[in-house]
Amino acid sequence: MTLELAAHGAALVCSGVASCCARSGRADERRERIVASVLMTAAMLDAAALHLIAPIAWAAVLLAAALVSSASRRWRAGRGEHGVYTPAGLVVMAALIASSTHGDPFSTAAATHAHGGPTLAGICAALAVAYTAASAHRMRNGSPADRAHHTAMGGSTALMALGALL
Repeated sequence: MTLELAAHGAALVCSGVASCCARSGRADERRERIVASVLMTAAMLDAAALHLIAPIAWAAVLLAAALVSSASRRWRAGRGEHGVYTPAGLVVMAALIASSTHGDPFSTAAATHAHGGPTLAGICAALAVAYTAASAHRMRNGSPADRAHHTAMGGSTALMALGALL
C-alpha cells in the first residue's frame, strides 16, 4: 500500500464520520451538510479506488453543488450560522480531486503536474490549510455532533491534501 493510498483511505474514514455527523443543526443546514458530505465522500471514493468517473467531472459536480448551495442560501431569508463553510468545502475538495493523480501516472492531472505542478500543488495546499483552519475554529463551538463533523471535515481535507501532494 502506498502512502498516497493510505492518506486517501484515512481521508475516506474522516469523510464517513463527517457524513454521519452531518445530521446535526437546523433542518436547512442538515440537508446542505448531508448532500455536501455524500457528494464529497462519493468523489473521494471514486477518485481513490473506483475510477468510474473522471476526476475533472467530479470537480465540476462539486463546484456546481457549491454554487447551488451558496445560491440557495442567499435565496432563503437568512444565511444561517453556517456561512460559506459548506460551499467552501466543496470548492476545496473539487480542487483537490481535480489536481490529484490518485495513483494513475497517465492521468490528465499527472500531465498537469508536469507543467504547473508546484504552483497547482501550492494553491491546493493553501486552500486545504485555510479550510482546515476554518474547521479547527468551528470545532470549538456547538454540539458534540457539530464538533465531530467539523473535526472530521478538517481531517479529511488535510489528508486529501497530503494525498494530492504525494
